[in-house]
Amino acid sequence: MKTITISIEPISESNTNEELYWISQALGLFNERDKEKSCHRIFIQLVKAKKESRFLSTQELADLSHLSRATVLHHLGKLMESNIAMEMNHKFVLVDPNMNSIILRLKKETEEFMDEMDRISKKLDKELGF
Repeated sequence: MKTITISIEPISESNTNEELYWISQALGLFNERDKEKSCHRIFIQLVKAKKESRFLSTQELADLSHLSRATVLHHLGKLMESNIAMEMNHKFVLVDPNMNSIILRLKKETEEFMDEMDRISKKLDKELGF
């Protein structure tokens, strides 16, 4: 039996930056290999831009995040694949209108996925005679 666990320490009495970092970590926006937390830094710039109703080019994101354009392109690919960011006219923005909307959408998608797993597992149990 294989168990998959997401281990993220709860956060309490923190400031905005720590909370954004925690959310980024919970969303899987960086891992051990991303020593400079590049994806998190890009995410923060997209959050700030969303608040101002702005779209950012890869060069703007690179300048604001103090990263190379190639690094920004790499992480934007991950953010778009995760449906956190989207591209319009060669500029990028968060998909959702605010932080809570991201979490609520992901919660709904997770619940739908779990419902599908429940449906399939019941069907399999019946077919396998359990």
